[in-house]
Amino acid sequence: MLRLPTRPITAAARRNLDAFQTTSAAKELVDDVRTWDVVAFSWAPGPPLRVTLRDDRGEVVDFVMDAEGLWRMHANPNVPREALAKA
Repeated sequence: MLRLPTRPITAAARRNLDAFQTTSAAKELVDDVRTWDVVAFSWAPGPPLRVTLRDDRGEVVDFVMDAEGLWRMHANPNVPREALAKA
């Protein structure tokens, strides 16, 4: 599941999120069993555009669109995570 911001945002920010939603990566996240929340995104017209997502386990990924319109995904290893309880 992909959860987008529900608070009011600028028209430019909405266009940026709409551009991300049309990607195959976003469509895969919609069908993922995990819940992915958009936690940060570009508010200014771009490129570059950036969308940062966090899943329900604390994993964070960044998607960045470059000047050619190519989106790239980067895992963010610098995000502190809580240890998962062992079963």
